[in-house]
Amino acid sequence: MSPERNSAIEPGFIHRRLKFPLLEREDRVALAERVDQLTPANVDFVMMMTLASVLASLGLMQGSTAVVIGAMLVAPLMGPLLGAGLAVVQGNLKLFRDASIAIAIGVGIGLVVSLVVGLLNPGYEPSLEMEARGKPDLLDLGIAFASGMVAAYAQGRPNVASTLAGVAIAAALVPPLAVVGLAVTGGYPLIAGNAGILLMTNLVAITLGAGLVFRLLGVRGPKAEGEDEGPAWARRAVILLVMGAMLLTAPLFLNVLKERQKGQDRPLSYPVSPAVRNAMRELIEEHPGVDVIAIARSSVEPERGIGVLMTSTDEVTPGFVEEVQTLVQKARGEAIPVEVHVMRSAKGE
Repeated sequence: MSPERNSAIEPGFIHRRLKFPLLEREDRVALAERVDQLTPANVDFVMMMTLASVLASLGLMQGSTAVVIGAMLVAPLMGPLLGAGLAVVQGNLKLFRDASIAIAIGVGIGLVVSLVVGLLNPGYEPSLEMEARGKPDLLDLGIAFASGMVAAYAQGRPNVASTLAGVAIAAALVPPLAVVGLAVTGGYPLIAGNAGILLMTNLVAITLGAGLVFRLLGVRGPKAEGEDEGPAWARRAVILLVMGAMLLTAPLFLNVLKERQKGQDRPLSYPVSPAVRNAMRELIEEHPGVDVIAIARSSVEPERGIGVLMTSTDEVTPGFVEEVQTLVQKARGEAIPVEVHVMRSAKGE
């Protein structure tokens, strides 16, 4: 093999040709110290994770994008994920354990907080912000992987650390975690399951993306005797992360196919609350000839209100329409506009 061909496969070839900024020893030590400070689940981590979960839960229930973004910015989960990525590259078992414990504690805090907030607000209606986290696809996997790469690069190159705020918004770790708890308490298992898939996608892909960039930056760990590629546990961890990403690809790909079949969701209406649905069910039981075809609340301001489409085998009176309007308003707990349309059914004729 010619010398030119040998040079093309040398370990430093990519870095030399692409001018990738390899870190000097002092920079690698400083990077490890910065990431190590972000990893432990100390009092500050627990406090910020709790507050971020409260903000995310309330913002999701309110449907406030600004509040949800604020929760993304203050959430500290990105630190332990970077720690896990760095630990795998370095072969640092202690750092990996600390990062894993912090991730588990953070996820547990977010889940408990969202469950409590959901239980304190029974009968709420899922907002568009919640529904958006309940439909993950392959694009979310790519976003998470790229977010991990950007966060790792920003930690390795402090001159671009100002981008970390944008990474926190793009990664969106706490909102899907909060959606899981809120959807479970609200009785929306499909949204909860899909939000859980999105959360796992973010955790796995961010860790892999961070580890890749740390490796490209020249971070290496000490090698034990007889080991050419670092400790065995680190290789197994990488394999498990890759396998996890591959397993998550299946439901994400199925969601892509579903979205292509039905088109992008930009709903004009939301589901109504369980209280309204139960009230309409009781109404149907009292009027055997009446059936409800559709009931939904408008999501387009300023046309705020609830629309009801019904059929009846008998001629309905204005009093019946007023009864439906009053029933819905009472179940909703406010005098919102209720538009009722009743069509004559041929059933029974």
